[in-house]
Amino acid sequence: MMGSSMELPTASTLFFRVIAVSALGTGALGVLLPLVPTTPFLLIALWATARGAPEWHDRLLAHPRYGATLRAWQHHGAIPARARIVAVLVMTASWLALWVAGTATWLLLALALMFFALAVFIVTRPGMPSQ
Repeated sequence: MMGSSMELPTASTLFFRVIAVSALGTGALGVLLPLVPTTPFLLIALWATARGAPEWHDRLLAHPRYGATLRAWQHHGAIPARARIVAVLVMTASWLALWVAGTATWLLLALALMFFALAVFIVTRPGMPSQ
């Protein structure tokens, strides 16, 4: 369109928007599929929208179901107690399933170290702040 005042987004903006849309799509799958996590992908989308789509970022923070959790993470680095418990249990169950399946020892050790470090990080996050 000639004479349009609409500016084209920069390559950086497009990059972050693609990440955000991809993360939101994968997070949406997590709502439907039990083994696909939702929250980590929403956190990635939150990060990407802050850099490439502030209006989308505001919509994520205002979401009726996930907004409070996203705001708590953004402002306090907080993870709800239930989410921390579920995350550690899922990592433990995943590792045990791989062990029972006969996964190579080197991979089990690498995963044990990674899961342990991740579990320590998750467990040491604060809980949800009082409303």
